Amino acid sequence: METMASKNEKKAVKDEGFDEATLGASEGDALAVVKKTPEARQEKLVAAWLAKGNVAAIAAVAREDAAPSAARKAARRALPVLKSRGIAVPDRAPSVVSFTSKAEVTMEARCIFPDGRGAQMWWIARIESTGRVDVVEVTTMDRAGIMNVSRGNPTAGKLKQVFHGWHQRVGRTPVVVPLDYARHRIAVARAQSVARKQVLPMGLDAAKDLLLGETGKAPAAPAKHPIELEDLAVPTEETAVKARIASSMHLHEEPEFGSWLPEDSAAVELLKTVNERVNGIPEAERDAERIDKVVNAAVDEAADVYFSAERKGLYLGRILDSAWSLYRSERIDRAIDALVVAGAIDRAGIVSDRPSEIPFVRGMFIKLLAVAQQRAAAGV
Repeated sequence: METMASKNEKKAVKDEGFDEATLGASEGDALAVVKKTPEARQEKLVAAWLAKGNVAAIAAVAREDAAPSAARKAARRALPVLKSRGIAVPDRAPSVVSFTSKAEVTMEARCIFPDGRGAQMWWIARIESTGRVDVVEVTTMDRAGIMNVSRGNPTAGKLKQVFHGWHQRVGRTPVVVPLDYARHRIAVARAQSVARKQVLPMGLDAAKDLLLGETGKAPAAPAKHPIELEDLAVPTEETAVKARIASSMHLHEEPEFGSWLPEDSAAVELLKTVNERVNGIPEAERDAERIDKVVNAAVDEAADVYFSAERKGLYLGRILDSAWSLYRSERIDRAIDALVVAGAIDRAGIVSDRPSEIPFVRGMFIKLLAVAQQRAAAGV
């Protein structure tokens, strides 16, 4: 039985007047078809594909960074609709670029979200149609620069297994990121290492062909983070923003934020303060309610003094990278929550809009106390 929504979609297809060849575009032809469609009609084309059930075309455009912006964003919005209907979305078919060699190749960049200390891994791969791969793996840390570089030549199948292995390790598969953006971030990390007079990892210069490309130069700094270029419905109305912030504690349930704790210096200070204040309560008054009150006050104080200007910058960058991971993993609503939290941290002050009023921030300190309590109970 057709639903009212599907009937309306079919009527919309008829009204838009796309021909059958356009509506039935294959996965391989979808990008070319959408590029030939006027920009003002690209979203309507995706809606027509959705009504027609052309899942392959939608998936091809959604996963192709080179697709026109309007069509790509509309296709990515359509993916959750398809999944909600129980329709399987096909795996990405690699886009192919012709090089001077006989084998056709595609360049792909991926990254994993930063951990609680700002460490992050990036991959840039040159994948031939023969299945041969040349890939460089770079580990960066947002305060220290480049930490490690390795290069290898696995098969395309083996590389895919490596990426799937990350899901078992950290709960998320490395996500595709714009190639120029990945190259820029690695170049920034290299500049940090040079500024700190660190010895650069072996293999870094040898991987210039992958890290810099044919130009031999790092791409210019992008005006915005890739997540900020996506058409996400990030709320701006005060009530909606406050509602998102109020429920932001649940972000710690996502793999992207599971390891986030305050830095060591702040952690040591909080544990010391809590220990002193709890022990300072007269034994006759040391009930659960009094202890909770003391602990919550200490957490609030620690959160309020935590975000210096430098830390704000670091955490905002980490949250944007994590939001990109959520978005590309189709956790779109959680990605929006992360962006709202980033805005709240950016606005946070000492007197008003304090960090302690953001449940996500308090969550880092509460997790720290929980870890400390577990270790104490285990005698560690």
